[in-house]
Amino acid sequence: MKTIFQRAKVVVPFAAISIVFIAYIFYRLNQPRSIVKGDRCYGGVFSYSLPEKISSLFPQETNDLSDLRIISQLFDPLIKQSDSKGTIQNYLAKSIEVKNNGKLVHIELRKGVLFNKDACFSGRSRELTAEDVAFTLSLACSNNSLNQSGNLLTGKIIGSKNYFKNGYRPENTFVSGIHVLNNYELEIQLTRPYNNFKQLLSHPSLGILSKVSWDAYGKKLSVHPVGSGPFYIKSNSANVLKLARNDNYWMHDKYGNQLPYLDEVHVLTNTRLTQEYPLFSKEKVDILFDLPVNELEKAFGTLSDAKKGKNLLHRVHIQKASKVHYLAWNLRSEPFKNPLVRKAFQLAIDRDFICSEILSGDGQALNKGFIPTCAYYSNPNLAAIQQDLDRARNYLKEAGYNDKHTFPIIRFLVNNQKGSNADLWCQEVCRQLRKGLGISINIEYVSTKERDKRIKTGTAQMWKTGWVGDYPDAESYLRLFFQEEDGYGSFGNNFYHAKYNRLYLNSILTTSSTDKLFYQQACEEIVANENAILPIYSEDFFVMINLRVRGFEMNPSGIIDLSRIYLKTIEN
Repeated sequence: MKTIFQRAKVVVPFAAISIVFIAYIFYRLNQPRSIVKGDRCYGGVFSYSLPEKISSLFPQETNDLSDLRIISQLFDPLIKQSDSKGTIQNYLAKSIEVKNNGKLVHIELRKGVLFNKDACFSGRSRELTAEDVAFTLSLACSNNSLNQSGNLLTGKIIGSKNYFKNGYRPENTFVSGIHVLNNYELEIQLTRPYNNFKQLLSHPSLGILSKVSWDAYGKKLSVHPVGSGPFYIKSNSANVLKLARNDNYWMHDKYGNQLPYLDEVHVLTNTRLTQEYPLFSKEKVDILFDLPVNELEKAFGTLSDAKKGKNLLHRVHIQKASKVHYLAWNLRSEPFKNPLVRKAFQLAIDRDFICSEILSGDGQALNKGFIPTCAYYSNPNLAAIQQDLDRARNYLKEAGYNDKHTFPIIRFLVNNQKGSNADLWCQEVCRQLRKGLGISINIEYVSTKERDKRIKTGTAQMWKTGWVGDYPDAESYLRLFFQEEDGYGSFGNNFYHAKYNRLYLNSILTTSSTDKLFYQQACEEIVANENAILPIYSEDFFVMINLRVRGFEMNPSGIIDLSRIYLKTIEN
């Protein structure tokens, strides 16, 4: 029998080895991720700021670009724009096959895609299935109050209009034209052979939801999202939204490294304009969005600063114009119900002055139509609109407004901070209308959520807004103005035009690229002739980036794939 001393000689080395092993594991777990294949780096926190709070984290509830930039990190779509050119590629969909002369879409999903760990999955991850896709697409066709993206799919999938009208609930039944074949396959029956259906599936509003999470949380998902994207919500306070890395994310880079590279993403909300540049120069945020040209010196620093080595090392990313800024109005009530009033407003505005003087050259005046001229679209048929105050005043007289019948005071909704670039050009629009036509306009500063609420309820008269094409095609702009008699397809413009609708449908049904361009040009001409909106200018995306940020790429819609961003220390 061994003595106590002999047994101790065996136990002590074993205990020592165990302690060393545990210490090693603890050390490795707490070590920051280092350089990996392809000279990429794991770890770190990437930050940026926003002037407003996030209005919603539910994909289908918002069309706001700031919201969608975050939502696209939490939820993956079936198809995705993969680069700065807007190249469409399968994402959650392993393959998509169009059959039956374009009226049947067969989707096969990737296997092994996991939703983030959540209490609704008993604290574990759960695999994404075809049922989740069917649920998401059905919800996008429902009249649920969270669904503000019904114009994308409603009417295109068999049974979707009936689904909306009868108030069917996706947790109980799916749209009749959506069929789940097995865990990884489903089919979608279309009402017509739409040539843009696959592109529509790339919209970030159609990020795939978990049916189980909806059953557990319902509308609370707008503040407690559960997605399969590269990040999940770590915390959300009044002024900071924190995203953390999804360690089970399915995507890998071309070198085989699992994405994302970053540990966390911090979004500072409710940031005042005066805070943005100091935050950037002090490296509290890594990028600045939409930097006005007249503010460049504040961000770049002076020549004197450069000589002293005080400038923050940075680079500038410019994405060619796909963003348009315009004024919209309520076309169903006076005074903008009258087409003569809309013509007067169009002719009273000097867009060239706004771009050159107010925006310091930061923008291209939209004097012809509203779709930016680019590689995939132009419209030489449109006549240029230049400021003509005499004609504008005559149109107002024809509309019945004179000294005895004065024009009403207009409430103009602006969803930007005072002193911002947007505020400056809106103020100039008001000045030109007052000086040229004697019209009184009161600017009312509101949140995007409040503005959209008033548009929906019909209480908004005129408002500042903008649009970024969902993918590189004129259709992504023209879709704004398609509205059937029963109200399907409205984006809040209250624009209905039977001929426009016919031409628009022809453009998304034809198989001829020549005919498609012809129909699209004809559609834009109708919008211009009817003065459905008042276009002001188009703009490039202009982003200033801390040089430590690598892998930054923005698609034409302004969405950034943060899963591919990594950070490298800059050595002077």
